[in-house]
Amino acid sequence: MVDVYLSPSTQEFNIGYGSYGTEEGRMNQVADVVQYELERHGVSVERNSPSMSLREAVEQSNAVNPRLHVALHSNAGDGLSRGAEVYTHRFGGTGEELADNLYEELQMISPTQGLGVKESAPLFGGQGLYEMRYTRAPAALVEVAFHDNPADAQYIISNIYQIGSAVAKGILDTLEIPYQQDTAENVTFLKNKYNNV
Repeated sequence: MVDVYLSPSTQEFNIGYGSYGTEEGRMNQVADVVQYELERHGVSVERNSPSMSLREAVEQSNAVNPRLHVALHSNAGDGLSRGAEVYTHRFGGTGEELADNLYEELQMISPTQGLGVKESAPLFGGQGLYEMRYTRAPAALVEVAFHDNPADAQYIISNIYQIGSAVAKGILDTLEIPYQQDTAENVTFLKNKYNNV
């Protein structure tokens, strides 16, 4: 059985501020770190590919039947909004627990106050976010920060490793697996590989 399905954004058309690049590209970097952290804790991971549509990612997740499903996104708004927010389809159960754990870990590293944990079900006329509505596993959708805000965009590209580690810790909390600190050498290598400072 797969423990976690990771679903980084497939939205290559969402371009962030300055040197951010695409939402798809940055969230796949975050997913690389999340996957690394989970697998070194013995957690099995399945993941979408950038070539997939959102529907194909949901179908793949449902086919592998993971214990948890985590979608990774960066947000866009009016260019002024900042902070993380995490969605579950409806409050209650493991989905909300997962969302709460992810949000708590992201807030620990965030330079600004986030926007909280929210239900997706009331959105879009009661249909909710597609990925939250149609994924069968307990699921959460993470908006790590706003890629159209200059400060948030820089925060993301400078902290890919830290964001990925925070997401992994939230998942591990939900799976009741204690987080084990990585070696200093590995941490330095991953920060140098992913963080654009």
